[in-house]
Amino acid sequence: MMVTSVGAALDCFSDLPDEERETLFETIRLWQHTASVSAVADRLYRHPNTVRHRLRRIEKRTGRSLSRPRDLTELCLAFEVHRQLM
Repeated sequence: MMVTSVGAALDCFSDLPDEERETLFETIRLWQHTASVSAVADRLYRHPNTVRHRLRRIEKRTGRSLSRPRDLTELCLAFEVHRQLM
């Protein structure tokens, strides 16, 4: 059931090339732990605007906002289950 729920939340990334999808997933995973664009940018050796752009792309694709607690919880759970089980 967990995999099905995650699939529903993350299916919107299935049309992306693997490398691009993994870049977005890595960005959100790092951001989940710090909620700091600057910290993620430092870790990925990217400009903070690049990280912001990636986060906006995730929001646009999923239709969820990282600033709404319920949406954020759903996305964090989906990405964590994806990381652990898929």
